[in-house]
Amino acid sequence: MKKIAIVQSSLREGSHTDIVCRAFETYCVGEGVEVEYVDLRKVEMEFCNGGNLEHYPKDMQEAFHKIEKCEGVIFGMPVYQYTMSGVLKNFIDICGASVSGKPVGIIVNSGGPNTYMASRDLFNALQFEYSTTNIMPTPFTWFMDFKDGELINEKVREKLIELAQKIKSL
Repeated sequence: MKKIAIVQSSLREGSHTDIVCRAFETYCVGEGVEVEYVDLRKVEMEFCNGGNLEHYPKDMQEAFHKIEKCEGVIFGMPVYQYTMSGVLKNFIDICGASVSGKPVGIIVNSGGPNTYMASRDLFNALQFEYSTTNIMPTPFTWFMDFKDGELINEKVREKLIELAQKIKSL
């Protein structure tokens, strides 16, 4: 059985990033993929200071080791100012080595319809620093894809299913 980590990086309760990542988790489980869900809202973090992992909170160390044991990683990424959030950047600065050499994918969520290319920054950073490979497609959502706390866009659901199937075949 494949095992992946989903790193959900929105800190907002009821976030659309979390909703779409949870939907993706369901599709992965349906494909027989084991999921380690890392919700950054539940991880005690400090700002990166360039120190070794053991100098950061235990939560950070545990998140690192959970991801390290997985065969692939999907980052749920809210878009702020046309790039990844500071929270995700900080997490990668500290725990990025846990993805070394792994296939990675990104699920993008934004407030508007025109920021889907923000995932490029994260893909590039991970490829150059950690020799990752990209898993496609890169599902993109924005606020119009949700209603009453539910993902309602069928095209997005199809892309999530396609991504889950790709992971199964890794």
